[in-house]
Amino acid sequence: FEAGRPVPAVDEAVAAVADAAAYGLRPDDYDAAALQVQWAALRRQQGTSVERASFDVALSVATTRLMRAVHIGRVDPARLRWGYTGPRKPMDLPRLLAEVRDGRPLARLLRDLEPQFSHYRRARATLATYRALAEAGEPPLVPALPAGTKKIGPGQIWTAAPQLAARLRAVGDLLGDEAGRTPSYDAPLVDAVKRFQLRHGLDADGVIGAGTLAALNVPLATRVRQIELAMERMRWLPDLSGAPNVFVNVATFRLWANDPRTREEPLRMNVVVGEALDHQTPLFIEQLEYIVFRPFWNPPRSILLQEILPKARRDAAYMTRHRYEIVASGADDAVALPVTPEHLDKVAAGRLTLRQRPGPTNSLGLAKFIFPNDEHVYMHGTPSRGAFARARRDASHGCIRLEDPAALAAWVLRDQPDWTPARIEAAMNGDRPVRVTLRQPMTVVLFYDTVHVSRQ
Repeated sequence: FEAGRPVPAVDEAVAAVADAAAYGLRPDDYDAAALQVQWAALRRQQGTSVERASFDVALSVATTRLMRAVHIGRVDPARLRWGYTGPRKPMDLPRLLAEVRDGRPLARLLRDLEPQFSHYRRARATLATYRALAEAGEPPLVPALPAGTKKIGPGQIWTAAPQLAARLRAVGDLLGDEAGRTPSYDAPLVDAVKRFQLRHGLDADGVIGAGTLAALNVPLATRVRQIELAMERMRWLPDLSGAPNVFVNVATFRLWANDPRTREEPLRMNVVVGEALDHQTPLFIEQLEYIVFRPFWNPPRSILLQEILPKARRDAAYMTRHRYEIVASGADDAVALPVTPEHLDKVAAGRLTLRQRPGPTNSLGLAKFIFPNDEHVYMHGTPSRGAFARARRDASHGCIRLEDPAALAAWVLRDQPDWTPARIEAAMNGDRPVRVTLRQPMTVVLFYDTVHVSRQ
């Protein structure tokens, strides 16, 4: 209050705290209901000075906590050993609180404090959509498949088709009211199921099996919670609004380039990541420093000892067939040594090096992207293309295999005009390794979110 009259900023602040759900947060965590009741009473009766002071403190605390949660999240990722290191995003809370007091709308300030990633903005919009759907009421569940039936394919008769249609219509995968009126799994329903499967990381074949049925019946409230948690994890990331960067979402097997200057994602592709149980791709934030075209592959020691050397000792032609060679140093022009039992023993002991020669069959493909890290993880091409067509793509030993390394190289080097797409292709198909250092290192974010809203 000022001179016995309520300050306009208070109305806006109370309303913004009550709207915490729009940011993927819980209004009750910020005492929104109590603040609304207190504020309504104070506006009617103006209250005592003690009541006003108590309300002022409560609103200031709620506002401060909300600003902090929106900007850096409620949880410190370091406590979860999430892999993100370095200082958290700075916040001058006293200054921000003073700005709100002096009339800056809290809702506008919160928008400025939110992550500025395009995928965060899409998640926020999708959260509102799914929350509205959940509040409108859960559509009917799709019944279990008939006894003895493992899957429903296009054209089959299925009495659950109307329930399937209702659920798909509720989430926007099925348009119109005509489909689903008969117990036939017909073309409109099949197309809608394919859209649903594609959105949920399933093989988009239109066949309804146990996995698709389980995903269809996930409650809308659970989807809301998934989006809220995804937004929380995005808030843990540093401020990356100053320069282009690359994101890899390990959970969805996707990479995209992000250009905050244009608020666009100019490049997207599928990736293959580490096997979920034994070779998980780690989560961290590092700087991409250079690219090597037509690289050698130096197998990690675990692969060397457990896979390559045992095969080389059993099969004399194995090394030649897979273009492996033994060298005394890591120099590109190192002379290959004869493959003998003695030399294999020295490789096992670490006194000699085994590597795979560059070329189309090299395990790294024709390019690798290096962002130095303690885990020795990097991005690279691959001669094995089959995994990119699968919905689930966790099949590597931890590194990230790229669907289109030439496209990523062209984007990363776009500010180095001498590296044209044609020159990149020539380097990838040349006769020796070529290292290209980026003029400006680029941030690479390996993170994990079970929800990713793609652009439409």
